[in-house]
Amino acid sequence: MKQQRRGRRSPVRIVLVTLIVVAALVVGWRVAVLGALELHFGSGFDKKRFDRLESEFDRSPEAFAQADARMQELVAAHPRAPRISWTRALICVRDACEPTTARDRATYEALPDVNLIVHQSKDPGRTFFRLFMQDPPRYTIMHAPGDTDPAAWAKDRGFRGVRSLTPGWVILGPIPDVDRENDQWP
Repeated sequence: MKQQRRGRRSPVRIVLVTLIVVAALVVGWRVAVLGALELHFGSGFDKKRFDRLESEFDRSPEAFAQADARMQELVAAHPRAPRISWTRALICVRDACEPTTARDRATYEALPDVNLIVHQSKDPGRTFFRLFMQDPPRYTIMHAPGDTDPAAWAKDRGFRGVRSLTPGWVILGPIPDVDRENDQWP
């Protein structure tokens, strides 16, 4: 009779083991999916993207320097503007936008992967080249010639990573916190 009992399984034990296995599978699946999403969209720092941006910058530093010089002309012409933004089609000072000239468009188009060039009065002496890749997160190349510690500045504003390019030029990793990013780019 004892042998018969060993061969038979208790229905409660079967249900309990089944629930544990299902729970483990669900937790494992969620961890795998969330991990994959974090890697793909993530909080941010992606060494491969930093490498790619650095090589693109190294191929065209003069294009970035020309665009920065043009932005400095705009800043000098509008010293009280809280924000100046420049896209392929428009240059906006405050809320007033004008179409770009052929020269400005050519300067802008010489830049790789740049979607927006920004100067903000809250960040004097800095020009930001916002980069939008095929998928998020967003990276930025910053020109700040007088900055002796761009890493501290970037950390204070929530950027995940910083890589120096040439003196005065750095790549800023993304800001994973949407509220902090909105504060940085009002």
